[in-house]
Amino acid sequence: MYEAYLAADSPTFEELAADAANISDLDPAPGPESFRAWLAEAQLPVQQADAAAIAIILARRAAWHADDFALLIRGLWLKARLTAPLGQPLRTITDPFDLEVHRAIDHSTGDFPHDLPPLPTYVERAHDEELRQSVTQACKGTSTMAVLIGPSSTGKTRACWEAIQELPDAWRLWHPIVPGRAEAALTGLGSIGPHTVIWLNDIHHYLTTPGTGLGERVAAALRALLREPSQAPVLVLGSIWPEHWAQLTQQPGTHHGVEDPHAQARYLLAGTGISVPDAFSAGDLTRLHGPACHDPRLLHAARHASEGRITQYLAGAPALLERYRTAPPGARALIEAAMDARAAGHTITLPHALLEAAAESYLTDAEWDTLGEDWFEQALAYCAAPLRGTRGPLTRIRPRRGAPAQSQPHYRLADFLEEHGRAARQLAHAPTGFWDALVEYAHRPDLTDLAQSAGERGLLAPALRLFTAAHDAGQPSSLRAAGALLQSAGDIDKAIAWYQRANEAGDSASLGLAVTLLYDTQRADEAIIWLTQRAQQGDPAAPSWLVQLQPPPDPPQPSAATAATSGL
Repeated sequence: MYEAYLAADSPTFEELAADAANISDLDPAPGPESFRAWLAEAQLPVQQADAAAIAIILARRAAWHADDFALLIRGLWLKARLTAPLGQPLRTITDPFDLEVHRAIDHSTGDFPHDLPPLPTYVERAHDEELRQSVTQACKGTSTMAVLIGPSSTGKTRACWEAIQELPDAWRLWHPIVPGRAEAALTGLGSIGPHTVIWLNDIHHYLTTPGTGLGERVAAALRALLREPSQAPVLVLGSIWPEHWAQLTQQPGTHHGVEDPHAQARYLLAGTGISVPDAFSAGDLTRLHGPACHDPRLLHAARHASEGRITQYLAGAPALLERYRTAPPGARALIEAAMDARAAGHTITLPHALLEAAAESYLTDAEWDTLGEDWFEQALAYCAAPLRGTRGPLTRIRPRRGAPAQSQPHYRLADFLEEHGRAARQLAHAPTGFWDALVEYAHRPDLTDLAQSAGERGLLAPALRLFTAAHDAGQPSSLRAAGALLQSAGDIDKAIAWYQRANEAGDSASLGLAVTLLYDTQRADEAIIWLTQRAQQGDPAAPSWLVQLQPPPDPPQPSAATAATSGL
């Protein structure tokens, strides 16, 4: 109907109401506000006859075949009535914490009134105007996407929450999280209806899925949705940390055989980023003083936050750091093990067995000897206790109803501590027991990324163990990645051996890498022997490499009789 409205040169709603008044079957005839609801806000007409009537009015103005168009609209109206759209009406979403907006400091942290609203008064900054432009574009009927980029606890999700308050009530919001974020998004994107906000907080969880191609499929589905007229308009809102944005948007290397892991995501995110600074500017702080007169939390943050980091203070970041820095040995070891696991590339859900095995290695002998038998349970309890209205340093992830059963509890490290760990700790100094625990208990799809992380820090032995574990877990390219790591470290002999091992394990791409290194190191004879063995074992690529490496046979020499006859 909206396409017909545009084809009819966008008549005023008053003009359409006048046309409707001349149709005898409409009693009462719809007024301008009804046409506004149907066309500008995409509300479904209550009666099928109303939908057919407006179709006829628009078709006549657009010089389309009115009867055919009315028949089409009748069918679409019925289909729309029978379809349960994804998401919830915006007017029913009143709890920002359901959408993962951070809780702020409250009366439990200081002398604040008990009747304050859940969120502090909002202070707009420059990125809010950029975000408002995306919302306005969506309200005008164009699907659009905006991703707020900033460090932890800088107000990205809160900005998105404030932005959707400007949308009409007819809009819906869909927050895909079950059974997993990427899985839920991929399953539902094809069923999204017009005037829907797709809420992708921490969008990297949807677009980066180590060990699988699921993230790229989600990115491709989002790209298709944004350019699909029948589903427009939709508004995709996301948030992301700068390091994850860089990972998803940077161009891949040009090395031969290197795959582009985030091609779809890079195209999806192009032109969508809105930077959120990690601190209030001088102008922002000036604007804060007005609201601070009515919200004591803002006044408190303005007085105590360092370097303009208002949102981090409000979200309880200082308390998280204090909780970590004053933790007893067992809890400190647990937090540091979690920090290092996330910095090494482990997924956000940390298994109980991994944390218990790794944390032990962070304790000195004297600390270990003085701990009680239930030290780990005590450490978990210390880390889980909430503070300043936010979750504690390390909290258990409670499975939702209907979620797949888990063999053990999983935990999540607080965002700010995760970021602090990346900045303040040196992963290269992690104890040996930490890497042992990763090999044994880490999430299996993360093993290749964990191995790469160890290798980037020059930790070859842990990296090779992790690559081996990744191969054993069904990630065939991991042995080849180990060879590439050794090659970059200058250990050519071992690199060749790992490439050969990878090829013999079924990774066809490793054969050429091994042969090239053998040839480049003047070991062509060895390469020929190995290729001959591989050819005998049925490797289809080996014969062509043999042809390239083996010298052509010498031309036959003429016999004496032939030479005499030819006069030679």
